Amino acid sequence: MTIPTPAQTLSQEQQAISLLITALQKEQTLLDQEKVDDLLILLTEKATIIAGMTKLAEQRFMALEAAGFPGSEEGMKQWVHAHGSIENKQLLNDILPLAATAKELNRLNGLLIGKHMSHNQQILDAIQHALQGGKIYGPDGQSNIKTPGRQLGIG
Repeated sequence: MTIPTPAQTLSQEQQAISLLITALQKEQTLLDQEKVDDLLILLTEKATIIAGMTKLAEQRFMALEAAGFPGSEEGMKQWVHAHGSIENKQLLNDILPLAATAKELNRLNGLLIGKHMSHNQQILDAIQHALQGGKIYGPDGQSNIKTPGRQLGIG
């Protein structure tokens, strides 16, 4: 097996990150619309993209180590600075903000998922309380169901 140079996977990685960003944006829309069935389908797509990205990163890290650089993002920056072409440097400069965008979208989606899980848990707690013969509302009209923590707000 021929080990590629560290830069040989950059173009494919850029495409994969762009696909992931598109999937994360779609996920955010589906979370907002509460389309759970579509989310389940999207999970498979995201897993495939991430598996491909992982494989590409592993190839790049192996190539970096073979070239005497650390098999890491920092090692890639060092290699590009020392040996990369103008095109390599541009690709890496394009990839870094894309990766930051993907990371932020993933963080926001995680918050949305947490919000939905909290809401669903409150509903389950209310159902369980009602099934156990408890009253959902007290004489003052306030909920008798105690939920842990504060509500998440995404703004």
